[in-house]
Amino acid sequence: MFILCSTLLSDKLSAQVYSSDQNPPSLRWRQINTPNFQVIFPSALSEEAQKITAVLETIIEKERQSIRVRPKKISIILQNQGVTSNGFVELAPRRSEFYTTPSQSFDFQSWLNSLAIHEMRHVIQFDKLTGKLNAPFFEQLALAIFGITLPPWFFEGDAVVTETALTDAGRGRIPEWSIALRANTLSGRNFSYSKNFLGSVKDFSPGYYQLGFFMTSKLRKDYGEDIMEQLFSRMVKQPFRPYNLSRSMKNLTGMNTRQLHDSTISELRRLWQAQADRSNTRDYPSINRRRDSVPENYLMPQTLPGGEILALKQSKASTPRIVRINASGKEKKVLEIGHQELPWFGYGGGKIVWDEHRFDGRFHQRSFNVINVYDTLSKKARQITKKTRLFAPSLSPDGSRIIAVSVSYTNEISLTEIDAASGKELRRFRSPKNDMLQMPSYSPDAKKAVVVAVSDSGKTLLELDLDLAEFAPLLPYQKQEILRPVYAEGSIFFKAHYNGTDNIYRLQLADRKIFQVSSAKLGAFNPFYDTISKKMTFNTYTPFGYDIATLNANSLENTPLEEVKNHFVDYGNAAYQQEGSSNILYDVIHKSYPSTKYNEWNNLFNFHSLIPIVEDNPYFDNSNIGLEIQSDNLLNTMSFYTGYQYNNALRKSEYNAGFAYKRFFPILNVNYLNRPRLIYRRATSNNVTTYTPVTWRENEIKAELSVPLTFNRFNHTYGLTFKTGTSLTNRYDIENRMPSLVTRLDFPMHYQLSASHNSRRSARDLVPRWGQNITLTYRHFPFEPRVEGQLFVFRSTLYFPGLMRNHSFAASFNFQEGDGNYQNAVDVPRVAGYSFLTPIGNTYNTLFFNYRFPLFYPDLEMGPLAYIKRIKVGLFADFENVGHNNRFSPRSFGAELRGDMNLLRFYLPNFDIGGKVVFLNDRPGRKPIFETIATYSF
Repeated sequence: MFILCSTLLSDKLSAQVYSSDQNPPSLRWRQINTPNFQVIFPSALSEEAQKITAVLETIIEKERQSIRVRPKKISIILQNQGVTSNGFVELAPRRSEFYTTPSQSFDFQSWLNSLAIHEMRHVIQFDKLTGKLNAPFFEQLALAIFGITLPPWFFEGDAVVTETALTDAGRGRIPEWSIALRANTLSGRNFSYSKNFLGSVKDFSPGYYQLGFFMTSKLRKDYGEDIMEQLFSRMVKQPFRPYNLSRSMKNLTGMNTRQLHDSTISELRRLWQAQADRSNTRDYPSINRRRDSVPENYLMPQTLPGGEILALKQSKASTPRIVRINASGKEKKVLEIGHQELPWFGYGGGKIVWDEHRFDGRFHQRSFNVINVYDTLSKKARQITKKTRLFAPSLSPDGSRIIAVSVSYTNEISLTEIDAASGKELRRFRSPKNDMLQMPSYSPDAKKAVVVAVSDSGKTLLELDLDLAEFAPLLPYQKQEILRPVYAEGSIFFKAHYNGTDNIYRLQLADRKIFQVSSAKLGAFNPFYDTISKKMTFNTYTPFGYDIATLNANSLENTPLEEVKNHFVDYGNAAYQQEGSSNILYDVIHKSYPSTKYNEWNNLFNFHSLIPIVEDNPYFDNSNIGLEIQSDNLLNTMSFYTGYQYNNALRKSEYNAGFAYKRFFPILNVNYLNRPRLIYRRATSNNVTTYTPVTWRENEIKAELSVPLTFNRFNHTYGLTFKTGTSLTNRYDIENRMPSLVTRLDFPMHYQLSASHNSRRSARDLVPRWGQNITLTYRHFPFEPRVEGQLFVFRSTLYFPGLMRNHSFAASFNFQEGDGNYQNAVDVPRVAGYSFLTPIGNTYNTLFFNYRFPLFYPDLEMGPLAYIKRIKVGLFADFENVGHNNRFSPRSFGAELRGDMNLLRFYLPNFDIGGKVVFLNDRPGRKPIFETIATYSF
């Protein structure tokens, strides 16, 4: 549950989602077993697996001291195929996954070590709260209790406190990480507890990681080192009590969660204001001009030869794009870009370079980071690398070469130089001691490059002599969040936080002295030096996002580092002292652990949960009840279930089982069902109609092969899925048999092809601005001579931009044609209010028009009951059987008013609740129908 350290707009900040994706089947796995851990890893990561096992065995004892529990053995899976830096712990099945590729921006220690400390805290939390609910029956119950009891701000905040308290680094020591909360607090924007926790589409809010760090830090600071143990022990005694955390906190501290939030914010406001007063800050005028109050970031500003500025713009109202800003602040879009692991681009020689994330089409545990180039003269963008793992590319001043950080599948770190025209690799430079490298930049003559290096000793700057292929350190390792170094006439500008706030510093290469050159109140970032105008362009921060500022070289402050005083508000220091004021990573003793082959076939079944079943009965207004046991293996390649339920209507038993095998390119799903059935045979004799019940049992086996493919390119996502399936049905124990009843149905076939293309959505977009989604389905009975019929179905949905920003227009045309047994089937969406309309015969097609738009963003907190983020409106008109001898007019039309909200202060699910008025167009004078809408999503 470790989300990458970033305060910028990012998909990863929205929610923690567990992965159920697969790796390529060619991967070979090994395992290390210790009393506390089973570490499962690709064979290419053997060296990293040895290191992280030693770290895990060291930290687990220390982490359990403030929450006293002995954790059960857990499986740790090292995932090396993706390019996203993340991790999680989950139950059902119990495991933790570490995504081993380091980021271009995290704290100043080893990525995997920091991740291990964070995730092991979650293991402690799980086992303290739900440790008695174990596999094979109760892991989903344990997961449900954990999710209902603990809000994400609490368990993530506590984990960030732990990663900070047990080391000399951690995100709690990075000023930029909490900059949104600091900016809102110092500017008097007093957001509610719900808004700070649950987020906003209207404003930049801190996120629950940041909020949770400060709130749990305050608990430990004000109520001592045992407060976490006391809270968990009290919650364990009453696991099903509503608002368990808040009520336990109230009993122990006199404050509920909302009051703790308000008290924390009040204290931070005082501390941060005092910090700003002591820091002698300056205001820097913004070059960019904001048209309205929409939160927007103008990142990585870089000066063009003509004096204009390029910036990467992120907004809640539009997708990321690179823009060109002139001296008056007017901006012009250059191009839109796709998903990035970290916001980044570079300019040189009339070209723009940036990296983007790419999916593997089928095996989504694997992903890539590719390099793209845009030519400002031809105005054409090209992807110049394929299936690479290259990060933070920078162009040489003449635009001919690109240097980027490369991370191999063995976690070997290098700087790689490639040709900017062809993408061909020119040279590769291995990182000294395999330190993680971040954000390289060329010198003005392109003979050298400067780059940030990260190890458990901290961060430093390295200079690479490209001719000699040698790295030289420019600084000693230090506990600083050093980022974005750039050359500037005998110096190197970079971002650090020596004075307790992020600012720009200058390293003088001649004597290696450091000077502070900016004094921003909230922070200064992303320096760029223009050798023509002799100006430094950089980012500042406001409550509305990152702005662009500039300084002449002769206006820089140049305060020697030895005169810089650190005024950092170390809010987590109390927890650090409680844990012994030392770095636990210094206690790690590395040794060689025996490893063995991990055989997937021997571990296909992993039973974890017994699930109650309550489902609607098709015969009466009653429910079937039963139990189902579930199994999921650790590598996400095999899911299995089997269960029993009692049919209350027929008073008979039902049995089911099924599995999905997902290791190879096609996914195989097989399901078995044994159930009772009932129909009534109608007979008329002498004008008397009788109904005779016909009952039987049937065995039904269904099998389906599917190939789901997903691709992305720039800001577009493409999908292509093919499915084919069949079934075998055998009916027996028939009572009151009728001649027309088929006792055996052999292999009816169905085929489905789905294709989609959708543009990327912004936070305020309700649907994609552009999209085409089509599904074709065909069903028939090729192997069954006793049954005839075929059905062809076409479904489509097209998206278009609306009249204003974030408005959308959608058109959906659906068509079906069937005969035989499918003559009366309806496999297309119905028009709104169809059950109230006068029947017009079989449905052949439907046509829907929808216009949707957000109305406003109230961020309304209704006590603990609901928090409403967005109110939206929809207008619709639904047509049926277009072209079948009827006039072109809607069968029904109307409007809907809906709200996006969170209920009972749960972060997930997100609810969409509202009402809909439907006007029926079949005859005059019909009263409208009012419907309620309630859906949810994760």
